[in-house]
Amino acid sequence: MPLVMLPGTLCDRRVFAPMLACLAQAQPALAQNTSIIHADMTSHANAHALARHLLDSAPPRFIAVGFSLGAIVALEMALIAPDRVAGMVLLAGNARDVPVSDHASRRAMAAIAPDHLIRDTLWLRYTAPARRHDDALRTLVMDMAMEAPLQTLARQTELALTRSDKRPHLGTMTMPALVLGGAWDAVAPPALQEELAKGLPRATWRMAPEAGHFLPLECPDFCASALAEWLASTFALS
Repeated sequence: MPLVMLPGTLCDRRVFAPMLACLAQAQPALAQNTSIIHADMTSHANAHALARHLLDSAPPRFIAVGFSLGAIVALEMALIAPDRVAGMVLLAGNARDVPVSDHASRRAMAAIAPDHLIRDTLWLRYTAPARRHDDALRTLVMDMAMEAPLQTLARQTELALTRSDKRPHLGTMTMPALVLGGAWDAVAPPALQEELAKGLPRATWRMAPEAGHFLPLECPDFCASALAEWLASTFALS
């Protein structure tokens, strides 16, 4: 079963690389027999339009693996094409929309240079306290942001703002789902992860106790282990 990887805001395939490396080390046969497709999350400024665009090039059946903004788009894809999304892996996801009262402040943040925004505002919300002085992690997050195409932050901000509230629709998404969250996540806190997991009829919920929002980079071994266990038990992939 192919995995379509959907990275978060100002991220690229590197956000999943440590998790996939851990998966390959722990489950080499699974990794060798699983097709990995890295989606481009920078081309559209509307959540519904991007989901449809990605579906146009996705395999007939696949598992959507989304981190943060990618999880939001995975939910959009599942709502549009439930017959094609065989399962979802939602890391640091959020089923809610953004209140209209917050739109102006979000757009103002998008006008700040990405490196300044991460360094001065977002970094303390991105990681668990134990990782806030991890220079390698911070450098990777900054590198992804600075190497993103021009206007990516503005487009991805609009992606986030145009998403609809998925809470009324979660009960209709009957495909298996794995919900992974970080206990220290200040962007998509544990309460939102619990809400998402409880709303999805066939969800498995796992919480990483020492991770923040960037759990695929903070605890890739935890994410890989949870993913391998879920694939084996749900899709008989091992």
